[in-house]
Amino acid sequence: MNERKISNGPNERARDESIAGTGPGIPDEALAPGEALPPAPSDEDVQRVAAKLGVPGTAARRDD
Repeated sequence: MNERKISNGPNERARDESIAGTGPGIPDEALAPGEALPPAPSDEDVQRVAAKLGVPGTAARRDD
């Protein structure tokens, strides 16, 4: 592999960094400073939405 640096401009990045937010996890700029992650949905919420979307294997009930 060619280790020679070809750029030192604004597009330069470390070799182990992801490109344009394609890496795993939450992007660094997703939250404002001091802001916490929102709570995860409950199992009941997941089941309710899956049923509304018609996901196979879920109870087809409507709470509307």
